[in-house]
Amino acid sequence: MIDLVLIGLIEAAPLVLAAIGFTLIYYLNGFINVAYAETMTSGAYFAVLLNVTLGLNFYVAILPAAVMAGLLSVATYLCVFRPAQRRGVGQVEMIVLSVGLSFLLRHTLRVVFGVELYLFDLRDPSYFSILGTGVTSAQLWALALVAVMVTGAYLMTYRSRYGQMMRALANNRDLAVASGIDPTKASVLVWFVAGVAGGLAGIFIGVFSFVDYQLGWNLVLVVVMVAIVGGIGNVRGALVAGAAAGVVTALLTRLTEPLYAQVLLLALFILVLRVKGSRRAGPSRTTSGLRALVGRG
Repeated sequence: MIDLVLIGLIEAAPLVLAAIGFTLIYYLNGFINVAYAETMTSGAYFAVLLNVTLGLNFYVAILPAAVMAGLLSVATYLCVFRPAQRRGVGQVEMIVLSVGLSFLLRHTLRVVFGVELYLFDLRDPSYFSILGTGVTSAQLWALALVAVMVTGAYLMTYRSRYGQMMRALANNRDLAVASGIDPTKASVLVWFVAGVAGGLAGIFIGVFSFVDYQLGWNLVLVVVMVAIVGGIGNVRGALVAGAAAGVVTALLTRLTEPLYAQVLLLALFILVLRVKGSRRAGPSRTTSGLRALVGRG
């Protein structure tokens, strides 16, 4: 059990990073950004470019690659999504727009990097033993960066002026703008932080397996489900849901095939969402019943 929990937490580290970035964008802008998958993929490819092509040490390449992914995320917001928002495009149309952008970015990466599978040059990774389970230095780095990003995202969301601006824009955008809040400034910061988190997620997904042009696309559905189960805009919820998903996946993979484990995980997500939905519906029905009784009285 200790092995399963530790392995699950290590495997969940990129998922938690991706879910935090995704939920911040979803909370602020109110639509599912499918193109976030390519933010993860681009982070992995930027690290490949620095580490494999230019020969930079992998651990030195992590930060600049993540920053480049953050800048790409901001560019997609400024060039694609903000103009659409200013034209009054609805949420459904924004999702369709993000799907189109996702295809464009994914196949652009395919043209640039090809369909080859890339492996990072970790040279001689260090190995450690934690509670009898062997881990590598890359896995420990992933866990450390999850802790840093979760702490930073939490402080930004709940303890900073930008977090207040973000929550105000998410709750009532028109009132926030009328109060003097600059939506562009808050949005650029959120999209940059989300892009950095997604880039880090893609890097460590590539470390644990390999990098190809479908890296983010293959995981975007799980990331969306983790963000929704954890609660939109809830950094702590994304952390808990992502860690739980990693542990459950490790357990299911031990019991069955990896593909079946992914299917069972999605089925479990749907079950959790149904339970959460019924719990929310319950109080509302009760309230309606009480109002009806009061009205009759």
